[in-house]
Amino acid sequence: MTSMKKQSGQLRNVATQHFFGELERQIVQRLRDEATSEQGRVELLRSTGLHDTELLEELGKLGITADGVIALRLLPLVLVAWADGNVSQEEREAVMAAALKMGIVESTTAWILLDQWLTKRPRGVSVDAWRRYIHEVMAQISSTAQKRLVDLTCQQMTQVAKATGGVLGFGSVSNKEQEVIHEVKIAMQLKATP
Repeated sequence: MTSMKKQSGQLRNVATQHFFGELERQIVQRLRDEATSEQGRVELLRSTGLHDTELLEELGKLGITADGVIALRLLPLVLVAWADGNVSQEEREAVMAAALKMGIVESTTAWILLDQWLTKRPRGVSVDAWRRYIHEVMAQISSTAQKRLVDLTCQQMTQVAKATGGVLGFGSVSNKEQEVIHEVKIAMQLKATP
């Protein structure tokens, strides 16, 4: 009898996971459809001030809408979370805490994108889109604001890296995480080419 209850519970769990996985897939597809529509591209252009039409197209293909573009600002945190090959619950919580501080709340487009990136490692094309996006942003702000953005991003990445703690549970940053932090810092310091 206990075995049947256990199997029933497992089947219910599998069905629930399938349902929510399918629901998430549909939401992501809806975001992609919205982002690649003409209206979506116009809205993304208006909200970001980006002039790189190729980048706008790429962001659309990634499902990044005008409402979700703020999630790109946190992609470096996601990359640090994935640095060691998987994302721990503590790292996920640290990224989402940073999102909440930026005003990104559950069920928004930006939240859904972050959740997707923390569930499935972002493809190289996402990282390339981030790099081009951040170069556009950096070209539009003062050198003081650039430095502040780089410093803030590095602090946030370090918080995510320390979230799981080291070997003894003390917040240490692994070599792979340090590498990602360094690469992001270097990428952010490059100026966009006119």
